[in-house]
Amino acid sequence: MEETDNITLGTAVQDVAEGFGLLFYLVDPRKSSFSSIEHCPDYVSQAIPYMAGLIAIEGVINHFMRGKKQNLADSVTNISSGLLMTLGGLLTRFAMISTYNYIHIHHHIMVLPWSSPLTWVVTAVLLDLGYYCFHRASHEVGLLWAVHQVHHSSQEFNLTTAFRQPILEGVGWLTHLFYLPLAFFIPTSQMLVHSEFNFLYQFLIHTELLGDLGPLGCVLNTASHHRVHHGANRYCLDKNYGGWLSVWDRFFGTFQEERIGEEIVYGLVDQPQFFNVIKHQLFYFSIIKDKAVKANSRTDWFKAWFYGPGWFPGLTRLGDNNLVEEKPNRPTYGSNVSKLNHINIILQILTVIIVHDDVSRMLHEMSIYNVFSLTTFVVWTAYSIGLQYDQSSHAFPVELARCLIFSVFWMSSSTNVSSEPSVLFTLSMATSVLVNAYNSPNKHLLREKS
Repeated sequence: MEETDNITLGTAVQDVAEGFGLLFYLVDPRKSSFSSIEHCPDYVSQAIPYMAGLIAIEGVINHFMRGKKQNLADSVTNISSGLLMTLGGLLTRFAMISTYNYIHIHHHIMVLPWSSPLTWVVTAVLLDLGYYCFHRASHEVGLLWAVHQVHHSSQEFNLTTAFRQPILEGVGWLTHLFYLPLAFFIPTSQMLVHSEFNFLYQFLIHTELLGDLGPLGCVLNTASHHRVHHGANRYCLDKNYGGWLSVWDRFFGTFQEERIGEEIVYGLVDQPQFFNVIKHQLFYFSIIKDKAVKANSRTDWFKAWFYGPGWFPGLTRLGDNNLVEEKPNRPTYGSNVSKLNHINIILQILTVIIVHDDVSRMLHEMSIYNVFSLTTFVVWTAYSIGLQYDQSSHAFPVELARCLIFSVFWMSSSTNVSSEPSVLFTLSMATSVLVNAYNSPNKHLLREKS
């Protein structure tokens, strides 16, 4: 009996170690090489419990040891963005895989054996080069920056910041477009698992708790390097694009060490002041459009969209960073909603997580109607949460309409596809309506008028 318990404990410890290993790219090539796409696990889903645990630990350390309170509105916005991005990616994943697989099968130059450890290492390194090219292009091409900028729009830098991802990158699998050259010799299954490992590694470098890794930082991307990447300080701009490696930045001249003693101000150069998650995803397109409309020639119109976001007529392709403040001086945007509002919003984001999980697991079993309805629920809820945190006058009517419509949806037995009982969803929505009615900015406006 004791021997059985020891074996069980040993297996559990090994499982936890392997789970955390996913976040460090410490993965056994023999266990993570697969002969077909169908056999590739969902490593991101496997790592979620470990990511959640580390977020909680980071929050406790920040609060009790560093005296830094969690900006809940910002963190929820980060999580909402991540859920929207991954949901969008789920809906178009088949197209991405089919495109890569078609190139690999019909146009390969050579095929590296899927089971070889050398193939595993080559894929890990070259896929990161693809990521570097994607990431740098996303900062140096205005149209791509309009998509990517949301990842930099948080004024905080913690593990939840890693989740603030662009919806359009998820829907369009823009990162994977830069992986397509690998299809000429890398099996599709290898590309898929390493794209997840690369993504997971970057979770841990979004924190202020980890310092420099010494000599390892000469090869690996670190939290210190990535803090620079997210800074709006002049010296931080357009630096450190690597995924899990820092060697590409060093080779191509885009590497920058963190300056000890100089506080990094996180966020965009022109920092937006709102939590509206949909607006965060799209607002920069209008900025580029306004720049293009003011163009004096077709050439300048083209440059507005495809030169760097810092470009203006008379400047070089990427603009002039010397026009940017050395260190921005600005307050951190937060929300003044009540604790009751915070609790209600957290409950709402939990319903989104449950629905997201259901769609992830049962996508191929669902009707188009259910997929559309649940996707609409996730997007609408995330949008409503942002309005509530911004204390917008539109928050209550948007939330009221959401709760009424989806209460009917969930109470219908023919459309109840969630693992959560429909009664609980309906109760959570009724509670949300009451909380928002009580705290509605419109209520205060009516009081002032009376």
